[in-house]
Amino acid sequence: MKIEILGCSGGIGHGLKTTTFLLDETLLLDAGTGVELLKMEQMLQIRDVLITHAHIDHIAGLPLMLATIYDQHRHPIDVYALPEVIDALQSHIFNWTVWPDYTCLPEAEPIIRLHKVQVGDELSLQGKQIRVLPASHPTPTAGYLIADQNSSFAFTGDNGINDPLWPILNQHQPDLLIIDVSFTDEVDELARLSGHLTPSHLAQQLSLLQHPTRIMITHLKPGFEDLIMQQCRQILPQWQIDRLHHGDLIQL
Repeated sequence: MKIEILGCSGGIGHGLKTTTFLLDETLLLDAGTGVELLKMEQMLQIRDVLITHAHIDHIAGLPLMLATIYDQHRHPIDVYALPEVIDALQSHIFNWTVWPDYTCLPEAEPIIRLHKVQVGDELSLQGKQIRVLPASHPTPTAGYLIADQNSSFAFTGDNGINDPLWPILNQHQPDLLIIDVSFTDEVDELARLSGHLTPSHLAQQLSLLQHPTRIMITHLKPGFEDLIMQQCRQILPQWQIDRLHHGDLIQL
């Protein structure tokens, strides 16, 4: 499985893009501002999109991509998300006020099809088995466990303290865990209120993980990336912990 990191930042700025992962050329995991790095031909290859939640940094690229490829698209794009996220897309994005309603354009075969999923659902897309994971965030949010015949990885989405997640990961034992650690330990209360982790929260959560796996940190707040990673490595020297970077290519 090939994972291209088009965006992984917790904010914007020069050279920073928000959460967008491209899997094996045809599946998007979230559709933040990293979508803009795709060339036209790459956008035209997208078949499925998994959305973790409706916050703008995770969906901003989706309506813009649809408008870009509308006249050239070859097949509908299927979007999967929790019911509340699908409702938000329909009510607040594809509503003819913020953006055209591409769920009914063109009339003969709309460019986008929206599918509601629930935590615990299992999907089969493009030779991959996808399980919808629980997440803890102020708005309805899911993570995803994605596996093919050779490998698997879990992405928590935006996520705070989330004890129900770890028995699932212990059962499926992914080769890679991409996890949100947005804040330093100095802003513990802000992290808790906003549904994100700090390095100390990460240590508490990893104490529930029963098998060694590679850990990659995402959604770091701009300006604090080095300090967050320093704190993670100091608190968790026994774990292999790395930071996601824009442009990373992960082969599993």
